[in-house]
Amino acid sequence: MLHRIKGRATKCGPSAISAIAGIHTHDAAAIIRRLFDRPNVNGVYMDELAAALIELGWHPEYALRHRNLHNRRHARRQDTYDSIFADVPSETRSVTIGRVLDVWPSGTWAIATTTHLIAYSDTFVADSGSWFSRKPERWIRANPRHDRVARRRLEEAVRFSPPPPDRS
Repeated sequence: MLHRIKGRATKCGPSAISAIAGIHTHDAAAIIRRLFDRPNVNGVYMDELAAALIELGWHPEYALRHRNLHNRRHARRQDTYDSIFADVPSETRSVTIGRVLDVWPSGTWAIATTTHLIAYSDTFVADSGSWFSRKPERWIRANPRHDRVARRRLEEAVRFSPPPPDRS
């Protein structure tokens, strides 16, 4: 289940973290700044997003990568990326966002394109308000805004498992 994106930060990385973990975007940006010693957060790579979600108890469980991803920079720090995703099963395919989301995959996903990150969970999508709404909305290919996004190439999609329920 995705959460409504709330907070002062308007960038897509903190917004995806907010939608997945249910925290404010400025808190998500603060986690990234602290973990990676960054003065500000204007763009987020998948290693930074994954590290922030791990800090919040979420863990990557599966990755789908574009076949040409190894030719592009997809992590701010390659060693961090390698340590996070070392034991994560993955698949390499050339697909668009629509081909992945049209089958309504289960789980909670962070999806990266060349220049943007979105959150997806069980038929709902959300982002910073650039392509979708900050409030999760159902993925429907018939929606003209969704169809426009569906044709974009998926660079990487990572499914995250939620933290275990608090038993206190």
